Amino acid sequence: MREETDTLIRKITVLDPAGSKVLRDVDVAIKDGKISQIGSGVKLDAVEEIEGEGKIAIPGLVDAHTHVFQIFLRGALSLRELQAHPVWLRVLIPFEAELTKEEARISAELACLNMIMKGVTAFADAGGPHPEILAQVATEAGLRGLVTHSTMDAGPENYRRTVQMNRQLVHKYGEGRVRGCYSIRQIMTSTDSQIDETFRYAREDDAPVHMHLNEEVSEIQQSLSRWGLRPVEYLHNKGYLSSKVIAAHCAFLTAQEIQQLSASGATVVHCPTIAMLYMNFPRIPELLASGANVAIGSDGGSYRPLDLFLEMNVMISGLTGYYGTPYHDFNIITPQTALRIATYNGARIFEDKLGRIEEGYTADIAIIDTRKPHLTPLHDPNLLPLYATGEDTTDLIIDGKIVMRNRQVLTLDQEKILQEAREAQPQILEKIKKIAG
Repeated sequence: MREETDTLIRKITVLDPAGSKVLRDVDVAIKDGKISQIGSGVKLDAVEEIEGEGKIAIPGLVDAHTHVFQIFLRGALSLRELQAHPVWLRVLIPFEAELTKEEARISAELACLNMIMKGVTAFADAGGPHPEILAQVATEAGLRGLVTHSTMDAGPENYRRTVQMNRQLVHKYGEGRVRGCYSIRQIMTSTDSQIDETFRYAREDDAPVHMHLNEEVSEIQQSLSRWGLRPVEYLHNKGYLSSKVIAAHCAFLTAQEIQQLSASGATVVHCPTIAMLYMNFPRIPELLASGANVAIGSDGGSYRPLDLFLEMNVMISGLTGYYGTPYHDFNIITPQTALRIATYNGARIFEDKLGRIEEGYTADIAIIDTRKPHLTPLHDPNLLPLYATGEDTTDLIIDGKIVMRNRQVLTLDQEKILQEAREAQPQILEKIKKIAG
């Protein structure tokens, strides 16, 4: 009898951006959640097989900064309304604070369904009103994730979240695919004591801290008035920066702050579309050149469809246009670099053996069908981010388990979720209108 494996992907092209390699017509064997063998003509019996002809396997996409509980805001506000500063304090936070547990559950299910169908295997939520609900839904969906309370003690009265609440979450979800983490929603809505306590507990619990950082000019002005230092400078001087920090946006950085972030090992999460609409062109090329770990995020579903392929495309074209055009340099962010940012770099906030299609690594894999007009021909698989969208994902494997097969999500009831979302839509819209005025 031949040796048995759990899942065998037959005759597929493997694209591993972190390893700078393309393997054509190979078999990928998965056993006990790990990639056990990659090669041609693998002789194994499998419990499940996936036909890979005409398809590309990539490491699972990682949405390193999202807002799961904002997905019901889709299409409710115009771009003009979304750009009225500060929208996060005027609309986004008040909206989250008013969500009922039932609305939060539907929102979490809808967001998880969106992510799976777009090839996302892991996410880091920036903080919301009901992280326990998200943890339960994400676990049932089969996703890998980080969940957290939206910590603030100097923000709106009806949305106060303490560090102790996050510590309980971290201890409750300390193991498994979905884990708790600490957060600073914004330094402007956090007292010095809360910031200090957050980082102290995070060190003690060896847990990440997810925060918005250098997101807008008013934040920097407030930081200078408060401490005489810019936000990153302050965190650096206090010894808070480390490889456990997930810093979203970082849209306004000095050269010194770039070096401080890079030296600390912190992960900077670039959210391309929201950066173009609401901020500026972040210094991503300089961050990469300095050795900083740069990941990618959707910033939630209120602006965009949680499609990291589209975000990669915006990143490539936007940063090339801004940083490359003046110097006739059109190699600012290559498609291969973009895919590495969206896979391996984001995976580093979860575990070491993640984000690659390599023997011994955890099997988080997205499979893309290239037998489509917009992907035919695709002579160089490395250029996939220029042409593909999340809708081209046919199969998704997380922790060695198949959670989507042939575009059919196996862990969530798609029709039920969509029906409940449609039924909740009128009351949600009324809530948004009252908040937005």
